[in-house]
Amino acid sequence: MVALIALGLVLTRVLGKTTPKVSKDDAVAVARPNVDFKPQGYNIRLVRQGIPPRPVWAVSFWIRKSGGGYSRITLVLVDANSGQITQVRRTT
Repeated sequence: MVALIALGLVLTRVLGKTTPKVSKDDAVAVARPNVDFKPQGYNIRLVRQGIPPRPVWAVSFWIRKSGGGYSRITLVLVDANSGQITQVRRTT
């Protein structure tokens, strides 16, 4: 059982190490039309999802509240290999 767990961990680490084909700038350009407000800014990070892990750009567009925090956030997940949008999450 321990050997299977170790093999699984090795495979997910080896298979998950891919260089994204879609750049940060391209991911932002693909994600931007899915935002229904004028954002004050955005954050972007590369995350890995699934088994085997696939690289996904998580692009968060936001508007800050005057007292702190955020009044609106839209998170768009962009597949870092294909450039396809995999999910859009909105908060109001």
